[in-house]
Amino acid sequence: MFRAKQYLESTTHLQLPWTAYDHESMCKRQRLDGSKKVYDLSGYFLGQRRHPLLVEAKKYSVVGSQAAMYTEYLADIYSVTARAHQNDMDDDAEFMWVTWHPFSQNNWAKLTHHEYVREAVREHAERLKLRTGEGGVEIDDELCRLVSTRLWLLVLSDRQHELVLSPEELKLAMMNLKRDGA
Repeated sequence: MFRAKQYLESTTHLQLPWTAYDHESMCKRQRLDGSKKVYDLSGYFLGQRRHPLLVEAKKYSVVGSQAAMYTEYLADIYSVTARAHQNDMDDDAEFMWVTWHPFSQNNWAKLTHHEYVREAVREHAERLKLRTGEGGVEIDDELCRLVSTRLWLLVLSDRQHELVLSPEELKLAMMNLKRDGA
């Protein structure tokens, strides 16, 4: 998680001041059923964008169970976004899945598409306590599209860490870039 934080902040586009270990309440979002989901990192984009960002980091060296975990993650961010819409509290939060090993390679090109979000929600509908009607689960296609536009999928490697700015370099870069919020 900390390597992901360091890498993402070194892009100079993100500030991630909160971790689930230090500031759990800042990394927590409420799902439709009232339960809470805690993300590994929380922060925001710098500059014009200024949206909140919630990051889930998975330091795997092999595929493992990432495909199932990612599907659950998509269902959760749908539920979190739906809850925010329901309560008129949508802050345009974006969500990022960071991993060190690719997974679901046969579906890789589809993993951030709204159809994939929809299938994840359908698979986890019972756990999310989504209403079912005559035709089954009621899934909002527009919300699936919205979630897919707010979704980031990033693969890091240990070697990329060699490209990260040092804290001193990052401070100099941020002073010269003058990004809002830094």
